[in-house]
Amino acid sequence: GEVSYEDRAIQDWSTVRTFADRVATITTNWGYQPLLQQVWPRLTKSTSQQNVGMLLTEARVALEHAWGCHNLELPVSTLAQTEAFQRFAQQILEELPRFRTVYNAAIREYRATNGLRSVNHPAPELHPGEAPFWVRSDAARRHRATATSNVHSLRPRALTLTLFARLCLGDFFIHGIGGGKYDEVTDAIMRGFYEVEPPAYQVLSATLYLPLPGYPSGPQDGKRAQRRLRDLRWNPHRVTEANRSHDHEIARLVQELERAIAQEPAVGNRLARRDWFRGISHLKRELQGYLAKPMQMAEDRLHQVQQELQANAVLHRRDFAWVLYPEEQLRPFLQQFLAF
Repeated sequence: GEVSYEDRAIQDWSTVRTFADRVATITTNWGYQPLLQQVWPRLTKSTSQQNVGMLLTEARVALEHAWGCHNLELPVSTLAQTEAFQRFAQQILEELPRFRTVYNAAIREYRATNGLRSVNHPAPELHPGEAPFWVRSDAARRHRATATSNVHSLRPRALTLTLFARLCLGDFFIHGIGGGKYDEVTDAIMRGFYEVEPPAYQVLSATLYLPLPGYPSGPQDGKRAQRRLRDLRWNPHRVTEANRSHDHEIARLVQELERAIAQEPAVGNRLARRDWFRGISHLKRELQGYLAKPMQMAEDRLHQVQQELQANAVLHRRDFAWVLYPEEQLRPFLQQFLAF
């Protein structure tokens, strides 16, 4: 629900500890050992960490440190308690009507430029009196902030988190493709509200597929299989591999059908066209009677290709969790970025 990560406590340590073992029953035939099997036992030896978000973060950070990456990380909840963030938030609350005007105008301009109709993209507009923050309540819930909210209880929403980071934390921001486009909105807010030229940002992406074998079918195979079945149904005279014991009868029907197709009546002659269409349909049905085997083979082939394409769509997704990759693949892929 509305419970943020900072308030998501671990409810059942037995479920946490057995997670890697339960995943192993699924990955047992993958041909390699996912990182989860290496990371999870070490992570769950102690029960000192009671927060789900921190537990998962510690797993990633520990591995990054072992591989030579020492980024400074801190929870957003900690960031929100700094004097810098609270001064940033306080200014917005004090000038909320002006901020809301600039904020909503930037969102509307983005929608118009990108042809978006959704009222939720890139973010909902601010209602009168609404501030661009969450308020963390004592009941571990969050609700929308207002001009009178206590800055000590505020947490940033998506655009205000990026806005603060780009204004106060650095002069260059690196974004993934998921949120990179939305920083066009942040640029407009900085120009309109703070009257400063935004610092640069860059959108970067790196794709690494799980090392699982895919199936041979590609998009063109799907199109060919569909076209083949369509020809069998609607253009049976183009099919040559029919029942050879009926070659003479098939040849006669093909000749009649091709002759009938060539004698198409004029568009304005509705009665003649109706009779012509019925005659062609009758000849096609007769031909299809000799094509039962090729038809079945084409249907089976289309079904097989569709299943393989669906499987490849899953196997070639780019958003699998990092713990499902083997170290020998993920480590060198990531370490190449340490040189920049």
